[in-house]
Amino acid sequence: MGLSLRRAHIESDRDLLVDAFRRYINPHYDAPRFDWLYKSNPHGEARAWIAYDQDTKLVGAAGAFPRRMYVGDREQLGWVLGDFCVNPQYRSLGPALQLQRTFLKQVDSGEMAFWYDFPSSSMMALYRRLRIEPFARLVRLAKPLRVDSKVKRFVDLPLVTPGLTKAGNMALRLFSTGSRPGQFEIAGEEGPWGEEFTRLAQAVGGGYGICIQRSAEYLNWRYFANPFRTYEMITARHNGSLIAYAVLTSTERSAVIGDLFGLDRPEALEEIVRAAVELSGTRAIEAVSLPILSSHLWMDPLRRLGFTPREAGPVVFYGKTSISAPADDSRRRWFLLDGDRDS
Repeated sequence: MGLSLRRAHIESDRDLLVDAFRRYINPHYDAPRFDWLYKSNPHGEARAWIAYDQDTKLVGAAGAFPRRMYVGDREQLGWVLGDFCVNPQYRSLGPALQLQRTFLKQVDSGEMAFWYDFPSSSMMALYRRLRIEPFARLVRLAKPLRVDSKVKRFVDLPLVTPGLTKAGNMALRLFSTGSRPGQFEIAGEEGPWGEEFTRLAQAVGGGYGICIQRSAEYLNWRYFANPFRTYEMITARHNGSLIAYAVLTSTERSAVIGDLFGLDRPEALEEIVRAAVELSGTRAIEAVSLPILSSHLWMDPLRRLGFTPREAGPVVFYGKTSISAPADDSRRRWFLLDGDRDS
């Protein structure tokens, strides 16, 4: 079996890639999602590679999505990897390794400065074959709000379940941090969002170490114009000036704070998180999650707000030596949240 790799053409290979991603990644993957993710990103057009056999049958594919990053006091174009898939008939290490080595070569040749990835356990096994170890872990912090489904799972008795559920929910409210009078104006913010978000990103800049340039244009693309998921913006202002914000997305039973960003004002971030939790509580949401790097300085404040660590996944990095050891230098720490994935 002879395999070949080529750079995909985003326009002419669009249908081929959408079909592959629908088959091997997500049955709901469609053309609007592809166009949004690969072609509309204000940081640039995405890249993709295709692996095919001697009969030109698609064997696998993988994508890389541009992210303009603050790296200390300068800006640099990095990439986040995603949409990695291999036809089940070819799921030996061969095709997968060939695809992944392509991204190593992109950095080694200077085509890319660096990339990062949030790999699954199977992908992490592949990275270890390439001698790439995780530099950090993204841990999901969770704050329970209701016990309805958990009680029903263990005690599905019509005469008992309602009482246990009511008692459990009451206990959670009793031990909740609750709302407190604040010094900031907390409010929902309808999109599209304006240039004050760009100015906030510029003011924060590289203060977080290595983080995505969260301009208004980027936020409007990533969250407001997202074609398959709805997001809400919650802002904190002081005397009318934007201080910080959170981006929230919800399903029927759970909510995720995908982004939390702002000036170094812990009290403002705390008020925003409380607001997101309270909003979720009005919708019968059972838990609010906030995925964040386990080494982040916000871990302790979030624990005090009632968030506890749950499952965690690895984060890998490959790039130039000048930024390749973020865990060893606090000035080069990474700022990554759930919203910093490929989609």
